[in-house]
Formats: sequence, C-alpha cells, structure tokens
Amino acid sequence: MNHTYKSISEITPLNDYPRPHLQRQLWLNLNGIWSFTITYINETWPKDYERIIVVPFPVESYLSGINERVDSTMFLWYKRKFNILPLNFHFDNHQQSRILLHFDKVDYETVVYINQHIVGLRHLGGYDPFSFDITSYIKNNENNEIIVRVWDPSNHWYQARGKQRLDVDDPKSIFYTPCSGIWGTVWLEKVPYIHIDRLQFITKISSTKIHLKYRIDLHESPKKPNDPLEERDEQLNIPLRNYENEGYQLKITILKQNQEQLISFTTTKINQDDKIIFSLSEINLWSPQDPYLYNLKIDFYKKDSFIEHIDSYIGFRQISLCLKRKKICLNHRPYFMFGVLDQGYWPDGLYRPQTDDAYRHDIEQMKKLGFNTLRKHMKVETSRWYYWCDVLGMLVWQDMPAGDSYDGYEVEFEEDKQLRLHRDYGTNFFPLDEETNITQRNNIKRRYQSKIQFEYELKTMIDFLSFHPSIVVWVLFNEAWGQYDTVRLGTWLQNYDRNRLVDAASGWQDRRGIGHIRDIHDYTEHILLPSIDNHRRALVIGECGGFGLTNSGWSYNHYVDRYFMTYAFEQFIIHLSTRLSAMIYTQLSDVENEKNGILTYNRKTIKFIPDHMQRVLQKDFSRLYNLVYIWNLTSIPYINYTQLSLSRLFYLNIDRNLSDFYRFYFYTCYLNSLVNITIDKHRLIILNETYQIENYHYIPLPTDLFQDSLNQEHSIDISLNYISSVNRTEYTTHVTFFDLSLALLFE
Repeated sequence: MNHTYKSISEITPLNDYPRPHLQRQLWLNLNGIWSFTITYINETWPKDYERIIVVPFPVESYLSGINERVDSTMFLWYKRKFNILPLNFHFDNHQQSRILLHFDKVDYETVVYINQHIVGLRHLGGYDPFSFDITSYIKNNENNEIIVRVWDPSNHWYQARGKQRLDVDDPKSIFYTPCSGIWGTVWLEKVPYIHIDRLQFITKISSTKIHLKYRIDLHESPKKPNDPLEERDEQLNIPLRNYENEGYQLKITILKQNQEQLISFTTTKINQDDKIIFSLSEINLWSPQDPYLYNLKIDFYKKDSFIEHIDSYIGFRQISLCLKRKKICLNHRPYFMFGVLDQGYWPDGLYRPQTDDAYRHDIEQMKKLGFNTLRKHMKVETSRWYYWCDVLGMLVWQDMPAGDSYDGYEVEFEEDKQLRLHRDYGTNFFPLDEETNITQRNNIKRRYQSKIQFEYELKTMIDFLSFHPSIVVWVLFNEAWGQYDTVRLGTWLQNYDRNRLVDAASGWQDRRGIGHIRDIHDYTEHILLPSIDNHRRALVIGECGGFGLTNSGWSYNHYVDRYFMTYAFEQFIIHLSTRLSAMIYTQLSDVENEKNGILTYNRKTIKFIPDHMQRVLQKDFSRLYNLVYIWNLTSIPYINYTQLSLSRLFYLNIDRNLSDFYRFYFYTCYLNSLVNITIDKHRLIILNETYQIENYHYIPLPTDLFQDSLNQEHSIDISLNYISSVNRTEYTTHVTFFDLSLALLFE
C-alpha cells in the first residue's frame, strides 16, 4: 500500500482511536488542516495565520505541508475552529461530564489557548501525552477556537530529544532531522466529572498459580476554572478521597478471545492495588509466539447509578532473570531476544508515519523475518505503536530519549573504555592506548534544571507506557549521552517498576550491579565481550550489525550485494556467544543518510534475502549460504610495479547437483593501481577505485559470466598500471600492491 497517498487523501489523517488501552465511545479527532504561522520569540502574538499545516505531522516533514527547518528563535502557532456537537455535551450538566483536550505528542514547549483564554500551565516535553480540561473555556457547541503555541530548540537546549539535531552536515552522521511542533493526534473526549484515568496490571507466575496485581485510578476534574497557578495549587492540596465510603465501585469483566467469560467481579478497591489469583492451567500466557490478549470491560458505578464504561485488554506475561548464570526469561523460561533497533523515522512524516497501517507494517515485517524484539531507540512512540506490539506479539525495549549533552557526566572505567574504543574504531586490530584505570570524560556537572526535567520526563514515560505487556525493558542511558547519577536513577527505576527489566547503561559507562542487564555495543565482525561473567545480570549486545550495501550510502559495514550481506548476517548469528541473552541488530530501516536498514527508508524493499534471514533466526542452519575460494592468482601478492601484465588459465570444477544458486566474486586488494581484467578474451572488468577502497574487498561478477561454462577451462588476462594519488599526503603509501582470488557463494 502507498501509505503516503492514503495519508494525503484522507480528510482527517490518522483517524484511529489514539489510546487503545483505555477506550471510550465519545471522542472527536481534531487532526487535519489547521491555520499556521511562524514568528520570532520576541513577538507576543501573530498578526496573521497566512499558511496551513496538516496535523499531526512535524513542521519539518513533507506531509505537514510546511517542510521547513525551525530553530530556537521561533514560535510555531497553530489555530483552528471546532465544535463539540458530536460529543453530545450539555452545558447545563458540567458537574456530570467534562470535555478534555488531549495532545498525543507535541515537541517541545506547548501553550494552549481556548477562545483567547490560556488553559492550564505550559507543558514541557516532546514525548508524553498531556491533557487539559477545557469545559469552562468553551462558549457554545460551535465556533470554538483553539490556538497552540510551540517552541522547540532541539539540541540547543537540555530537553530530551533523542537523535534530533539541528544543522547536521556530516554525511556519516547518526543524527537526524528535528521534528518540531504537533506530531501526535489532537483530540477531544467527553468524560464524567469523576472518571477512570489509568489502568495497570502486573503478572506474577508461580508453579501452579498466576497472581494478577491490578490498579485502576480515578481522576476528578476541577470544580471551576482557575488561573493556571491557582489550578496547580488546588490540585496539590486535594485531600485523598475515600471512594469506597462514598459508594463508588467497579465491575470488571475479563473475556477470552471467543468472548467466553474468564471472570467477572465487583470491587470497591479504587486508586489502590488489588489482586486476583488464577490457576496457571486456565490462562493463556502472552508471548511473541502466542500474543494472546484478553478483552477487558470495566463499568464504573456510584451505588446503583452507572457512570461510564471502558474497553481495554490484558496480556498475562512475566519477564525476569533466571538460572545461575543469569539469562532473560519470559514466563519463567529462558528466552533469547533477536531484536532490531527501531529509530521510528519515516521519509515523508519523519517522527510520524503516514498511516496507522505503517506502524503495523514495520512490526509485521520484522516478525516475518524472524525477529521477536524491537528496541525503540531514542524516541517514545504514540500509544498506537505499542498497541500493535501488544496485538502482534513483539517484545519492546524502550529507550528514554537522551537530552542535554552527547557526552557523559560519569567517570568511565577502564573496561568500558576498551569496549568503547573497540566499537568506535571498528576493528579488532586497532592498538588501544594504555592509560589510567579510570577516565573522567567530562568535568562539568549536569545542570540542576536539566536533571529535574529529565527525571520528570522519565517518570512520565514509565507511567504512560506501563500498561503495555509488550514492553519488557527500560533503557535508561545510551552510550553515555547526558549520563549522570546512574546508580541513583538505575536503583530508583528498578524499584519503581518491578514488572520489567532495567538496562541502566546501554553501550558503556556501566555501573556494576545496577540494573538487570550488562549491555555491550559492538559493530565489528568479532564481538568483544567483557571477560568476566556477571552472575547477577544478563549479558546482551544492545547494538550490533549495521550492514549496508556498498553503493547505497553510509553504514557501519559495507557489502557488495544483498546475497553477500545475507551470508554475513548468517555467519554473524551463527557465531553469537552462548553467554548472551539478547542481540539488537542495527537497524529496522534506512534513515536519511544512514543506510544500514533491513528495509529501505520507504519500506518498499527488504535488502536481505528474506527466507535466509528467517531460517537462521529460527536456528535452522540447513540451507545457509557457503563461501569458498576456488582459485588464487598467486600465493604472494605483487608489489612495487609500474606496469605489469599477467595471463593465467584456471579450471572451474563445480558440482551442479550441489546447488541451484551460484554467485562469483573477485576477492582483491589493489593499491595505487588501475586494473584491467579480461575473462576469456572478451569480458572486460575494470578496477578503478584504488583510493576509495584501500583494503581487501569483494567485487561481484556478472551473473552470466560462467553460467554455461561451470566445468571448463577459462583464461584471465590482467593489466596493472601505477597511478598516483592527486591527494597524496605524507601518510599516503607509494607502494603498488595487487592480489586476486576467485570466490564462490552458493546455497
């Protein structure tokens, strides 16, 4: 499906219910065309809204209709009219029902006006949903006006921003286009004055029982419109209410997928933990292999008076560490996570995909290829993405998006330093400097305001996402970006959410014993793991791979075609250490200049051979690609020549019964040379990238070169000519060098 065309053709884009795990019937989507303008931040109010924008796509995206970069000197202004007739709201009944205005995502600072009145406090944060009760600001059913002002300084501020970065000039950058303004659905919802606000479920499995710990929280709307500061003070001073004594109760019904009732009961335990116990034999546990979700229906009453109905779902699953040498276990069984790093970027919408189907497509594609885990990297998605992970059965590692500096504020220990250098220089043969045991990488302390905002957004992210059974790991810091107080924050996170595992330091800057996971990043061919097993934490590779095609752009590792790249992937998987509990491969798709995706940026092409990737991830090694060297020009490379001509004969002895698939490659290295190779007196191959590729590499040969002559003698004539570099430096070698072999890849 062309998701971009579908998005453009829709009057109301992304018109799916924004919060699938807590559904009500009456809601109104405000996505679509809004009036828009950009001012400088010293202008208090726009004179005119001379442009239009399509919400909910970032200002920088094509789908927004703006497609422009903004910076910290600018305010973004959105405006539209709305009516609330579809919500069946009655103005004489404020005490029974209210109107909430929801923003799924806005990056970064948001101020909202309804009918020229400022609503609530400004909101800071680009990744968490937020809401305002706008009932008292609505003047009638029709012709209400909403204005939204947004400021987004991206990396020119300490905000959590992930990989968004202004002014990226490096073609090999791992940072991407910023995504400013509204990028999540804007919607209205009619709710009771006292309404259900949050659901949380935790599964604990014993040998014969399943303990379901649950909590259902209520929210009470303010009684009258207040000044934003007064409203905040009133909320802070609200005494704890005893809903049980006032006759409030919840009827909870859990249904199987065939609508057969599992259990139905009434409880007065509101805004507090409660527990149900099931026999293990009567519950279908959730897993990627069987993502079984139970339907949940909640009816809210005050005594005998019905207040509201909520639809939701439950997945019973437990994630933990098990065994003496710790491994990650799902539902009490060791479970290896074959994962993919998911940056969450799309070419036309950037942070926001064109349609809800695009979310589902990415997850389904990775599952079909054999992966069972996605690491949502440096971004928090909208609820719809996590809903599809719950439904389709995809485990999720969720990163807290980095903010502040891209350097760390922690002391770096020697073992982490060696692992980081090994990864940074991309080779196992680079000499590592001998220095002191610990290194302080940054002497500046992270600012207090920056810490407060980071920790606020961290807690908000966990509260927002804690419902979803698919999320099994929180990643606190990545590669030391802005990393500080790891012991304090990692310990807090382990205690705040005991239903998931904590990866406190993904990559390096590890703190021994903090979190459940020891996480290594390594993009080299031979993974370097810590020398000592940790009996308290599971060992994982949180980033690796990064394979790309030579002619497509920048990637961590280059391969000449999709067959050879698939062969390299098979070998990588086969040789993974048995010490590991998980592997996260970089990455799901290409993103802008970074071309190491399994899929192309537009998701139209899988760059690997799908059935081979699928089989090796299922540990089926019966039909792997094999690589053999069938002919060498010489045992010793040719060096120090100016001109050289060579002629040889070679015989291809290939058993056609072994395989129907063959690909031939030259394996060569040539320095300061122009190479002309003629096969069988008529097929000319010119090697002229002596200064682009200065190491041994593979060159694919035409597929029809030996198609009808597999078991025949062939001639090869080689002409070598010295060429001088126009960019010669004191480090450029003057030596000519040539070596050549013929390799065969077959299935």
